[in-house]
Amino acid sequence: MNALRAYFEDLAGRWDSFQSSNREEVLRRLLLPLAPLLGVSGAILEVGTGTGALIPCLRAASPTAGLISIDLAGEMVRRARQRCPDAAVVQADAHRLPFAAPRFDLVVCHNSFPHFADKPAALHDLARVLRPGGHLLILHDASRHKVNTVHSGGGEAIRNDLLPPGEETGYMLVRAGFTDVKIEDTKDHYVVSGCRSRDILHDEDVVDLCI
Repeated sequence: MNALRAYFEDLAGRWDSFQSSNREEVLRRLLLPLAPLLGVSGAILEVGTGTGALIPCLRAASPTAGLISIDLAGEMVRRARQRCPDAAVVQADAHRLPFAAPRFDLVVCHNSFPHFADKPAALHDLARVLRPGGHLLILHDASRHKVNTVHSGGGEAIRNDLLPPGEETGYMLVRAGFTDVKIEDTKDHYVVSGCRSRDILHDEDVVDLCI
């Protein structure tokens, strides 16, 4: 078991106690601007579900979608299943997704992107499971500064798991085959999104980022 997975296996039992009492309200507010996209997505993959806090919010925003949630830590998966017994929750690594041909319309990475050990590789695998025209959302309901402050002081396993500047993440999405990249790197949240193109783009391709 690698150090990151061991860290979250140990943290799972205490995770919810660290969250604010209005956690669900915060998450619903984060998803509100994304309602049109969520509403038309027939199949959604949530990457890094933790104890499953976002699952009810995604279901409310996209009630007819088929939702699959994954997490690296088995204990997080177990607790997410306790929270949402009828949810499809799978233990899996974002770098090696257990899905074959493109099958999702939307991939949501909520509070998980900093923990991807090889971000470009993970983004390529996320692109692989998205249908052409599908979307990727990287979401944080806190600022990049706050996320990085927490992680850098959070112990050896996560101290280097930092959230890149939005523009850097945007260029990683472009290189992984995403277009129409949009970035919100603000004082209270971080959202980077992109649309899966039909062809993988290369570094020399010029793509405008909407910041």
